[in-house]
Amino acid sequence: MSFYKFNTAAVLAAWDEVEKQEKELRQQSKTFAALFGAVPVFNSDLTRSYLYGVRFEKSIYADPSLWTKPTEQSGFSSWPRAKAPKGMGEAHRALVALWRDKKPKIEVDRDTFLKSAGLDWGMLFMTGCAYFRHGDTVYFSTGAKPDPAAGGIEILGSEYQQAKTAAGN
Repeated sequence: MSFYKFNTAAVLAAWDEVEKQEKELRQQSKTFAALFGAVPVFNSDLTRSYLYGVRFEKSIYADPSLWTKPTEQSGFSSWPRAKAPKGMGEAHRALVALWRDKKPKIEVDRDTFLKSAGLDWGMLFMTGCAYFRHGDTVYFSTGAKPDPAAGGIEILGSEYQQAKTAAGN
């Protein structure tokens, strides 16, 4: 692994945009999940985050047979079943319509942020990547080599760890 730090305006602006999108996604998802008396469950990968489903903590909204069964693999979340249970077509259509109409359309897109740091998600998929922000600097740990035009500075692992500790990560 190599370690890099970025404090260029482009990287910081892209970071701020991702944070703004993340905040908006979480707020919209919280409001959406509240419609069902649930909490939102998110999923993310290297380039995006999105609302995955809702998790019921107390009682299930409507009839439980209208929802997928929560599993450990789904973060114990549920969403309306694809097919209506026998004799529940009208209730199922109403639930699906509510879900589709109110579900947040926003997804957090990290691709622009990664490109601003001279990194490509395909490269990172193979080599791995971790990053965080501390102050006006974004730190990366990755096996990929950023494009030098992005303004990244290669640093020692000790500087990365010191910043990570100071940032509370």
